Amino acid sequence: MPASLFGGAWAQGERIDLSQVLYRFENRALNLGRYGTVATFQQKLFVQASQCASKPANSYGRADGIVGGKTRQAIVDLQPCLNSAVRAAVGAESYGAITVGLWRLLMPANMPPPDAIERANHLTFALEGTDYDVIQFNFCQSKNPRSSKTFLEGDPYCHTNDPRAYLTWGPRGATAGAGAEIQQILFAAERANPGLLSTVFGPFTEDMHRLALGNNDAAFDVLCAIWVDDQNRNEFSRRFAAYGARPEVQASYRRVYDAANADGGKIARFFKLYNAIKPVIKRDPTEIDLAFFIDRATHGSVPPGDISQLVDRMTKFASRTRDAPSPGELRKQLAAWLPSHHKYNDRLARDAIFLVDDPDVVVSDAHRRMWLHRSGLKASDFGLSDRRYVAGYPVAAPTGYEKIEKFYTVLPEDKRACPSTVRRARKP
Repeated sequence: MPASLFGGAWAQGERIDLSQVLYRFENRALNLGRYGTVATFQQKLFVQASQCASKPANSYGRADGIVGGKTRQAIVDLQPCLNSAVRAAVGAESYGAITVGLWRLLMPANMPPPDAIERANHLTFALEGTDYDVIQFNFCQSKNPRSSKTFLEGDPYCHTNDPRAYLTWGPRGATAGAGAEIQQILFAAERANPGLLSTVFGPFTEDMHRLALGNNDAAFDVLCAIWVDDQNRNEFSRRFAAYGARPEVQASYRRVYDAANADGGKIARFFKLYNAIKPVIKRDPTEIDLAFFIDRATHGSVPPGDISQLVDRMTKFASRTRDAPSPGELRKQLAAWLPSHHKYNDRLARDAIFLVDDPDVVVSDAHRRMWLHRSGLKASDFGLSDRRYVAGYPVAAPTGYEKIEKFYTVLPEDKRACPSTVRRARKP
């Protein structure tokens, strides 16, 4: 087997499990995003597979970052063109899976296989289902139960299920409103790339500056004035999609969420918690633990700032018998101690993703039905294992946004086009 197929690390004798699964499609396709390296992998795979199988180049569809039946078929179609030694090395027995060896076979050396952190983030991405170029206005998006129409469809009243989030954007559900994640991302991207907002948003540049530096009322007025006008809303959405598609913006998006004052800080609390009980469980968090932490930080409850009481409870739970609980058993108990008060059943269904791979965990029939209805995904679909460990998470420094002095600029009357019913933002 030529060493060059697997890059310099293989040639230097580094121990690598080439058959390790990175992504496996079984029952549900994995949506990993159009802008990541998986889409690049698909491009190369589809070319090689179509040549091997003498099929048209478009047989497998677009390289869209969705690992499903077509990607699996391409991997199967490629196998006859590999010699037996290479097939064994890349994990041919893992039917249609993307493995470390297959990745190294097709990808350049400067694009290594996604590590556990990236794949854990991909899991949450698959659950959220929105890419970097997708935004959604949250003004009056719900239908009036009586008329079955939204405000824009002619109902005179505003109904919304998320009255404090005026705009939602991207894979982690960044909002402009109470959370102000969108403002932080705009601020971070503009600081790193001065003039980017004016380049992309053109006539909306002043609105974007006011959004990035204004307070909550400013965000409402700026975004509602855009939303209520069909032409402005469509043009703004088009420009925002172009903005989100840029690599430098995506880098700022990820950096904001990894910051100590955002999800990065929440994930760090989980690691602090596990480090405190390490003398009892004798291990670091596993890869599936890591994915559980990230998903909880995105959508659910996380450990409080003071973890002392939770440490005591987990220590007692982990030491109640001679054998420490399995990783899944510990996650299940921790989830029970950190109940979500928002979309409770959805959180249960998401938690099951991190339980079903553990044979020691009993998942009730009702819980399993919720999981199957919500996603049917498993952590192992993303190559995550309870047999490999992760010592920490690269938490970024605070973004600096929290230090700016926000202002509120009243829009001119001709721009304050939002009806009073929108301001009341009634729930359906």
